[in-house]
Amino acid sequence: MTRMTKRRNKIDLICGVTVMLVGIYAASSGFKWDFGSFRRIGPGAFPAVVGAVLIGLGLMICILETGDHDAPPPGINLRGLLFVIAGLGSFAILIRPAGMVPAVFACVLLASLADPKFKLRDALGVCVVMSVLSVGIFIWGLGFQAKAFGAY
Repeated sequence: MTRMTKRRNKIDLICGVTVMLVGIYAASSGFKWDFGSFRRIGPGAFPAVVGAVLIGLGLMICILETGDHDAPPPGINLRGLLFVIAGLGSFAILIRPAGMVPAVFACVLLASLADPKFKLRDALGVCVVMSVLSVGIFIWGLGFQAKAFGAY
């Protein structure tokens, strides 16, 4: 085992434990508040669920990334980072004045540009499916106080 492999395994383990600790903190914060019900989710449900997911992901990082790796660690994908942040920003900017469908559509389209193998036809299909699913789940199913189109 080379020195690089040992160092990389240690970094993966530290990252996995850190993600688990953030998850434990989020989940424990969620348990301090009311969970509510499926029809009316309380303020404690979201941090508890996100915390549980983070705990699981951190555990997976610790388990899967402790093997031998011969390749050097990958660099930062700046293109992907910028387009995902732009997608999230577009959602935040568009949700109130334009509605759920345009906000989700713009978010997914911009985030799709993060992929170097981006294909417009495939991205537009995903945008349509995600827009329809978001309206069905959040507006009709959960009663989210947004409109599909237009300001609210």
